[in-house]
Amino acid sequence: MLFAAACARKKGTGYPGYALIATSGDNSIAAVDLTRFQLAKIISVGAPPSAVLAGVTSSHNYVLTPGNGSVHIVDANLNVIASRKLSNDIAEIRLTFDGKRLIAIAGSARELIEANPVSLSVVARHPLSDPPKQFDISSSGHIAISSGRHCSVELIDLASGRHTSAQMSGAVGQVRFRADGKLLLASNLGDRSLTAFSVPGLRVVTELPLAMQPQSLCFNADAGQLFVSGEGMDAVAIVFPYQFEVDQTVLAGRDPGVMGCSASPSYLFVASGSGSDISILDIDTRKMIGIVNVGQKPAFITVTPDDQYALVLNEQSGDMAVIHVQAIRANRSKTGASLFTMLAVGSKPVQAAIVPRTI
Repeated sequence: MLFAAACARKKGTGYPGYALIATSGDNSIAAVDLTRFQLAKIISVGAPPSAVLAGVTSSHNYVLTPGNGSVHIVDANLNVIASRKLSNDIAEIRLTFDGKRLIAIAGSARELIEANPVSLSVVARHPLSDPPKQFDISSSGHIAISSGRHCSVELIDLASGRHTSAQMSGAVGQVRFRADGKLLLASNLGDRSLTAFSVPGLRVVTELPLAMQPQSLCFNADAGQLFVSGEGMDAVAIVFPYQFEVDQTVLAGRDPGVMGCSASPSYLFVASGSGSDISILDIDTRKMIGIVNVGQKPAFITVTPDDQYALVLNEQSGDMAVIHVQAIRANRSKTGASLFTMLAVGSKPVQAAIVPRTI
């Protein structure tokens, strides 16, 4: 059995930055100082936030409040310096790879929005065939949008404005581009499979059956392996996206849900969707090496850029658990990990972004 070790921490230098945490039960963002693991500031945004996004520079970080369709910019001093309503409701926001556009999807308006990341002024609005649920951006400037139960995938080329669409046999979950941008992987929730589409033609290349519903997708650090978890099996499927085959299916605790990866060491952190623990998989050996009790309903996992700490947001218990990645040790009794610390961050934390501290 593993225990929290907040009172007797293993050595760690902290990370020189902040975790900006969207607490969807509050009208604010919690800023946690990652050098001391202390709450540094509560940032009011006027409505419940659902997402926070690190900017290209520390002076422009983005917060989404979906209920009023607004995006807010938080600067390096943890102050809101701009806010703008983009639509009546916004489901998700992301930056393009070059940082020159902020992309948002609006459900009721059925559109994809391009905004200037500095002024938040709208540059373009692209009409969509179905209400969008999730999207992904490739390094080549293509955007793929899934429509959930409407069973469609749409592709927009930002450079040319070309719009392509395709139908799937079941509800569409997450969509993810392969690292080279030449293949789009779409979760078919109805058929428990992954569908591979060509880019930009959006033609079906092949379909890959899975043992579970592909609700959560997570690439490893070099994007050479894709991990899939979801309802139907207490395991994670490991997919090779270039060969497009399942390499292995590995047991990963009870009801595997959201995931996160560290690069060095190469670990996969898998949250229990209905429990209170994180299972840790050594990606190289394919072995489970630890189980950590973190808090109620872990909903989001991210790892600091220096691979020192895994941060776990617990939606039900309203706190953030911290696992010291470099202190994890594999052993046969599966007690190679423990909690570094835990701190309250607010009501229903659902997403975090790690931003560096300015000198």
